[in-house]
Amino acid sequence: MRPMATPLLLAYDPACTRCCRLALGLARHDRLGLLLILSVRDPDLLALAPELAGRPVEKEVHGLDLGSREVRAGADLLRPIARRLPGWWWLWLLFGLPGFPALAHRTFLIWSTWRFRRTGRLPFA
Repeated sequence: MRPMATPLLLAYDPACTRCCRLALGLARHDRLGLLLILSVRDPDLLALAPELAGRPVEKEVHGLDLGSREVRAGADLLRPIARRLPGWWWLWLLFGLPGFPALAHRTFLIWSTWRFRRTGRLPFA
């Protein structure tokens, strides 16, 4: 059984359409209220999460566990997010497999490069 999760603050770039879709999708699934999803432009972000100061928050989604104050980014957030969403326990287990976050991150970078070549849009826009 998974231990009880504390809220997770997620900071996303509102100029990134993929990030916006991700934020909206996660908010829809967050029936327990364990995800606090904020724009990197929100003036309250650094007051709530000073640990994010100086990090490249506009290049990839960053998260801060509000209990442990641990910062994660990109694919390293997959497991903490799945832990907080009802019915996503199987993803929590999958994302815990050795090497899976690195594989997910690599896949994301390959997809972003392909997207840029196809559309001319920057990978994080």
